[in-house]
Amino acid sequence: NPLIKKWELKLGVSVKRFSIRSMKSRWGSCTPKTHGIRFNLELVKKSPECLEYIVVHELVHLLEASHNNRFKALMDQFYPNWKLCRKELNGLQLKS
Repeated sequence: NPLIKKWELKLGVSVKRFSIRSMKSRWGSCTPKTHGIRFNLELVKKSPECLEYIVVHELVHLLEASHNNRFKALMDQFYPNWKLCRKELNGLQLKS
């Protein structure tokens, strides 16, 4: 996927595998131990900025597993408008 490759290079991380599937409670997930990431199929209906935000968010978890201050600082550094995208996605319901 070109978007994943773009952000692997920018962040200096490597994704071993990714999948797209229906998810009920989240837009994406990451397993840092295996370098695997998953994306919610519903993202295809969202703006390109929201999709890119989720890609960056999950890849940043390869650098910092938790949502701590370091994670937020990395998001600020690499994707400065991430809070707007998060707000947009949080205002949208996931498919039940």
